[in-house]
Amino acid sequence: MSRMTFDDFLRRKDQRDADCVKVGELSVPGGMTLEARMPGRQAVLELYGEMQAADTPLDMLEVGKHALYAVCPQLRSKELQDALGTAEDPMSVVDALFSAPEQDLLGGRALRFLGLIPETVSADGATPDAGAETVKK
Repeated sequence: MSRMTFDDFLRRKDQRDADCVKVGELSVPGGMTLEARMPGRQAVLELYGEMQAADTPLDMLEVGKHALYAVCPQLRSKELQDALGTAEDPMSVVDALFSAPEQDLLGGRALRFLGLIPETVSADGATPDAGAETVKK
């Protein structure tokens, strides 16, 4: 293990800046994708707090739903919410579109996109749940 150099600190800062504008896609069962964008720092911290406070699998399912809603601007579309009848409770758009198992899968992918849970890696080094393709702009 080596000590961080001045250049390492600068590279780390550049990486953090790039992570703030991270854009990608979350694969949805059925062969489609949802656009994913990194939300603001406060939203990420709130999701982190929700994760830490989650006591049950149902609590974690809710955290995943919040993460999915936070990273997918398409789900926050007022026009979509009006069309689905979810304008009174905008986050219920997730319930209207996805089953509980799909919410679990997509919520995990959203949390991985945010870096709040690690990527799953199999023994051969592959990432079997590579549902989040990311591009940094």
